[in-house]
Amino acid sequence: MKAFPTLALCLALAGCNVAANLDAVATVKKATILRSDQFQSVASNGKLLVGVGSNGVVVSSDNEGATWKRTVLPGVSSLIGLAVCPDGSWAALDFYRKVWIADPAATKWDVRELTTKANPLAITCDSKGQYWVVGSRTTLMSSVDKGANWKSQDFGEDAILMSIQFLNAENAIITGEFGILLTTKDGGSSWQQGKKIPNDFFPHAALFTDTRTGWVSGLAGVILHTTDGGNNWVKQPGGVGAPMYSLVQHKGEMYAMGINGLVLKLTAGEWTLIEARKAPYLRSALSLGDKGMLIAGGAGTLQLYSPGAQTSAPAANK
Repeated sequence: MKAFPTLALCLALAGCNVAANLDAVATVKKATILRSDQFQSVASNGKLLVGVGSNGVVVSSDNEGATWKRTVLPGVSSLIGLAVCPDGSWAALDFYRKVWIADPAATKWDVRELTTKANPLAITCDSKGQYWVVGSRTTLMSSVDKGANWKSQDFGEDAILMSIQFLNAENAIITGEFGILLTTKDGGSSWQQGKKIPNDFFPHAALFTDTRTGWVSGLAGVILHTTDGGNNWVKQPGGVGAPMYSLVQHKGEMYAMGINGLVLKLTAGEWTLIEARKAPYLRSALSLGDKGMLIAGGAGTLQLYSPGAQTSAPAANK
């Protein structure tokens, strides 16, 4: 609000030139990605890259991140998760108990309300196009009709479910607070509570590459590894003692990304720091094969990143 009197005074004074400042303001307004954007999730349907974040921001690119289109969803929204269905359509999870759905081109987003008092934390879409949402109060919700109706269940604990991943049509894994591990072998018709991850583990991120092999990252940068479907977990050495919010497999290698833009790589069973990106945090990463990784996080971070390269191409101007 103080900028207006200052600008009026400047215009009234002889020789005061504000053209450069006004040009800068106009440039910011036209930008597709802003430093105030807090990106939480990125995904691809093979033709389109999409990133979502706080304040209902959705950005999409149909040219591998060279340019982006910006959309801001109406109302109060905070997008914290993103899923792609087999038909290429999108489902974005809104912390305010909503799911936004869009066609493969992401041209129009429609809202679906979540009929729950739980706070949703993660979303996925299975091979049949069914939505799955997990959140607080060990709540699991599913919809077979693109969010028009929801089926809800909980697992009787006052805990937060943090992640859900379908490995194939039949097998899926959920991780949660206090080391909760849930699995299904029948496409979600029934869920079994597995052996808990030790020491009341709180998983910031989880990634399974098959039904037996997986990683979870937790507090103080601890990363655990299982090779038997979660029956036993081993703490892997290395790391930097800081939270890692994303785990991603890229070109056969495992990476972890987290606070202060830290990027770790798993080498010979040990996590080593390979870079600290200029970001307050990195929240999501997507492997694009030989093109590198699309990484997303705070302060408008949405970049194409190739581990080991001296430079990385920005996904858009900020």
